[in-house]
Amino acid sequence: MRCTRPSIVTRRVLPVSTALALAGALTLPSIARAGDSEECSAKTLRGVYLFHASGYNIVNGAALPKAIIEKLVFDGDGNVSTPAVSLSINGTILQPPQGAPGTYTVDADCTGTLTFADAAGNKFDLQIKPNGSEINMLQTNTNTVMQGTVQRVARVEKDHE
Repeated sequence: MRCTRPSIVTRRVLPVSTALALAGALTLPSIARAGDSEECSAKTLRGVYLFHASGYNIVNGAALPKAIIEKLVFDGDGNVSTPAVSLSINGTILQPPQGAPGTYTVDADCTGTLTFADAAGNKFDLQIKPNGSEINMLQTNTNTVMQGTVQRVARVEKDHE
């Protein structure tokens, strides 16, 4: 009984062609995304959103843990209100009747900023999903380390006056 081995060409060409096909398939989603022309603006953020985040305040060199859950209402014109908020700072729970209002900007590349009109002047950098359904937020105040996610839970249409 004679045993045949695959030729050198078969052993080398098959893995190379498989690798090329796999590489081509993996680049298709990025090519499709690169062609997307979706741009963002302040109007991208409109509706009721739920925010949750955790991190630390740095006080005298010590990292004090903090966490927050919050309802945010973006109006599509650069203003945000916070009708409900609950936070824990180093284990102390705070539940003010409502949080501070704020303003936001959104650039065409779906990045932006959010600044609250509170005593601390809390500021965040934003990365926004083009359809406005999700936002990643990173606090940018000195001596803070906090990041979180915001999910839209309801769309609010602009009032027609």
